Parts: sequence; C-alpha cells; structure tokens
Amino acid sequence: MLGMDSIRITPETLLSACEVDEFKGLWNALDKHTTGLNMLGDVAGHGNNFKQVLGPLKDQAITVDIIRILHALQMGGRGGAPYKTESKPLVIDGGGELETAAPEQVEKLMKKLVDWLNKTMEDGEQHPLITIAAFTAVFLQLSPFEDGNLKTARFLVLLLMLKAGYNYAPYLPLDKIMADEGGPIFRALKHNQESLEQGKPDWSLWLRSFFLVLKKQKKLLEKRINEKDKAMTHLPTLSGKIMKLFEDNQRMQIHQIIKLTRGRRSTVKLRLGELVGSGYLKRYGQARSTWYSLA
Repeated sequence: MLGMDSIRITPETLLSACEVDEFKGLWNALDKHTTGLNMLGDVAGHGNNFKQVLGPLKDQAITVDIIRILHALQMGGRGGAPYKTESKPLVIDGGGELETAAPEQVEKLMKKLVDWLNKTMEDGEQHPLITIAAFTAVFLQLSPFEDGNLKTARFLVLLLMLKAGYNYAPYLPLDKIMADEGGPIFRALKHNQESLEQGKPDWSLWLRSFFLVLKKQKKLLEKRINEKDKAMTHLPTLSGKIMKLFEDNQRMQIHQIIKLTRGRRSTVKLRLGELVGSGYLKRYGQARSTWYSLA
C-alpha cells in the first residue's frame, strides 16, 4: 500500500533517523530519573499529562474508532467524531489549500490506512519513523473530518512515536514547529499527493520535511535539558544531594532529608528554601507537618 516499496532511503534520511534515534536513547536514559524530567517545568507537565491520559493506548493497536474518539477530544467533544460529509480542502497556513478525499471514499480508505499502519508497525520491517511519516501524509491527504485534521494529525504523530518507544515525543507539542514549516510541509504533501495519483510515488520531499520537524522538536528538548544541566552544576553540593533524593521519593520531610544527606539542619533548611525559591521544589504544610515535592 501507499507505494512504500518505492521509498529510497537516502543518506540524508538515514542520518536524520539516526539523529532522532540517538536522542531517543539519551532521553530514555533520562526517563529513568524522574528528577531530571520534572525539572523541565511546563515541558514535563505536558508530557506527563499526555502519557497519563493516553498511556493505556501505547500497547494497543490503533483503530479507526480510536482516531475518531481522539479527534472528538481534540475538538472539545465526546464520543466518536463523524466523518466529513462535504468535500473541503486542507488549509495549511503559510502554504496553501490541499485537495482531499471525497466524503464517500473516507471510510474505506481510513480502514485501509489503519490496517496498513498496524501491520507495518507490528512487522517491524520498516523504520517506525518512516511508517509514521507515511501514515501522517496520507491521513492529511484524506482529511477525514470536517475540521481539525491537522491538529489531530499532530497529536497522532506524538502517540505513534510514543508507541514506537520515542518516550520524549509527548513532552513537546508539534503545533508551532509545523506552523513554522507550513510552506515546505504544504509543498511536500502536494508533491507526494500528485506522485501517488500518477502512479509514481515519490516520498523524498515529504520525508525530508517530516524529519526536519522531528529534528527541530528534539533540538528544542535538547536545549531545555542543557539549560537545566547548566543550572544544576551551579547548585551547592548539598542541593544536588537533596534533588537526587526525589528520584525515589515523591514527598519528603526535612527530618528525612537531614538523615539521608547527613547535613546540618540549618544548612538543609537554607538549601530547601533556595530550591523552593528557584522553582525546583514545592513546599506544603506548616511547622512539623511541612513536606516537599518536585515542582
């Protein structure tokens, strides 16, 4: 399906996949230490919320019903969103209008697309990012819903990446990145669509555009990690020891921290105040009932 056997893995595509995979390994190592992730502030909040809500889908096959439910949620509704009833182009800001599938074709083509996705992901004979890229392109060319197709496509990319082991994906939405790349994305989709219609599938432009988005996402996360690493190196030694305790403890009181760090009470209290003031920790309660957790 989709002319995927015609895909040529260029050196550029291979290098892009390797670059993203390298970051995947780095992040998965960091993922084992919750302190590091929780220090990323709003990034951590978004990622944790995404994983908490959609974590159960990680090990499930994607179905058309799941996509319809996710689309409804993205649009502020409930249940399964209905497919479109009128032909509408997909409008990509900074690009143009892309012709999409006729309403009467959507149900059949969506089932075919989802079946292909699950089989290809399960077989593992193709790099998962290339599978996700192809799925995204065809989903957008179908644009099965009345509105919000681009929004749902971005969401599905994150979910599919999470399913493929790219645990960092949910921590940074693709909205702004894809909006900034609106022109190249539109041209790549249009070129791919025309090549499929002509029976001569060419995925080169789309893969280049898709991997550019993924590389920008990982670079932004890399920057956040590096900023926090630099901030941590400037913390006093005792502050670093205190932060490390929260890798295995969700909440702690000062007497526990003193015991485990062997620090003086006055110094531990000072360092805790600094960590709270800098946004690393949160303080709850009063007097002897005071306890701390990661911010």
